[in-house]
Amino acid sequence: MCYHPWVGLDISPQGDFKPCCKYKNTVAKSLNDYQSSQELAQLKQEFLNGNQPDACGRCWRDEDAGLPSKRILDNEYVFQNSAPSLDSLKVLSLPFGNLCNLACRICNSGSSSKWTQEEQRIKSIFPTINVRQPSTFHRDTEFIDSIKMMTSDLIRLEIPGGEPFYADKQLHKNFLEHFAHPEKISLHYITNVTVWPDQELIELWKKFRHVDVQLSLDGIKEKFEYSRWPSDWNSVSLHVDKYLALKSEMPNLQLSISYTVSIFTLYNLPEFLDWCKTHGLPDPYLGLLTKPAHYDITVLPYSVKEEISRRFEPYQQLAPIVTAMWAQDNSKLLDITMNYVKILDKQRSQSFAETFPELYNLLGEQCQTLYQQY
Repeated sequence: MCYHPWVGLDISPQGDFKPCCKYKNTVAKSLNDYQSSQELAQLKQEFLNGNQPDACGRCWRDEDAGLPSKRILDNEYVFQNSAPSLDSLKVLSLPFGNLCNLACRICNSGSSSKWTQEEQRIKSIFPTINVRQPSTFHRDTEFIDSIKMMTSDLIRLEIPGGEPFYADKQLHKNFLEHFAHPEKISLHYITNVTVWPDQELIELWKKFRHVDVQLSLDGIKEKFEYSRWPSDWNSVSLHVDKYLALKSEMPNLQLSISYTVSIFTLYNLPEFLDWCKTHGLPDPYLGLLTKPAHYDITVLPYSVKEEISRRFEPYQQLAPIVTAMWAQDNSKLLDITMNYVKILDKQRSQSFAETFPELYNLLGEQCQTLYQQY
């Protein structure tokens, strides 16, 4: 069972309504349409019938590989392994727009305003790209007031991005201040770690039951900077240290790590696990990338998967990643992969070959030729 169809509401950075962030489809574009949606009603019935809805495939794929899905994690940590009352909103994900200072390789203009210019520059090469402008739905006072009216039973508020500590800071803080009983609510953030939250926000956090700041780190040093462009690793590293110091002062603060597993980050995953351990950080949550499909780890050719399987053998916790990697063969997408990689490398003055030399060499002559010819 998943309870999000009854008690969850995920609003995307573009104002799309879904029961959770992993759900495949946009259910509605307004609150009224969402609440009366036939798709939402059908989704509830599917779960009541004991089925696995197709649009929830992200969770089923994780679970088939042996990874903890959002369904499993939320059932355990949010709902405490017991069924919540299904008559009101309990979990809300509300970004304050898509304003972001980074254009990460795996992202797009829907979630990052920084990507808008990037996509406009390459649309002539990739005409199917959907260039979206910075969103403003969260500035609609009537909309925000309607959301506030639904939060009397809220137990968890998720604030993703854009970058949550960069986008519309005052609206963000105003929303937190409206809660009459913040001590009943947990906060969850996903940050790219390049922007430090201001002191006024930190003081607000102290009123809430629990605050989980999830550091989205896809590698370290130059590998992080490649994936999370145009970031600066030295600044990010300093912020990690500041979070560790803040955690020691705030009993209700928890740090977690999110590591997106894509073709850019897979090979160096053991290195990142060792780095987390050395710095006293928890093991990362390993999220399998599924979009865009040409960055999915199932795109890697057979020979590369064999080498990575051997490389991961000493790391028992990575066995589910190996299972997921072998679950499908999408190597037919490799030419698209290398096309995107090379075009963005030129645009950003980066080099996949120099940043990931081991993986580049493993990919072999065919992929190297594809990379070099664009």
